[in-house]
Amino acid sequence: MDFQKVIEKRASVRRFSTKKPPIEKVIELLEASNLAPSSGNMAIVKYIIVEKPDSIQKIAQACQQEFISQSPFVVVICSDSKNVDRAYDKRAATYIKHHVGAVVENFLLKATNEGLASCWIGAFSEETIRNLLKIPDDINLEVILPVGYRPAFDKTIQRPKRSVYERVYFESWKNKMKYPYKKIGEH
Repeated sequence: MDFQKVIEKRASVRRFSTKKPPIEKVIELLEASNLAPSSGNMAIVKYIIVEKPDSIQKIAQACQQEFISQSPFVVVICSDSKNVDRAYDKRAATYIKHHVGAVVENFLLKATNEGLASCWIGAFSEETIRNLLKIPDDINLEVILPVGYRPAFDKTIQRPKRSVYERVYFESWKNKMKYPYKKIGEH
């Protein structure tokens, strides 16, 4: 698919087909995620693939998002900050956020390109997920990504975004003028 079309088509899908994708498709999403930039090229992110229906149901409850229970797979993204903390001290948390965001975006764009659906879940009971998946205390839970095929009837589209022209400035905060004194977005 054309890259611009992938970006425009990517949407938070909250319905899944009963058809289960092969595990290899999920691994492809992780391989694309793994190509995301990270500070110092460190391997910050770790992935847990969950496919047992009872575990997925418990994750859905921990997120208070019932639709997750319909997904054939859930990918839990975690981060291991030890090396980043040592290398970057006070900036480490910011760099981890940057990396996790890039990882998730790669995942979502690859899923869209492959005809799969997902939804970025950031709200969940950390204690429940940590206990269910036996995640050590020194590993951070970041994001939960249910993944599967869209059902044929689902027509979810990306919600409209505010224009970038409302949020771009030149040379200084709130300066909408670009030399030679043309307001960007006007023709």
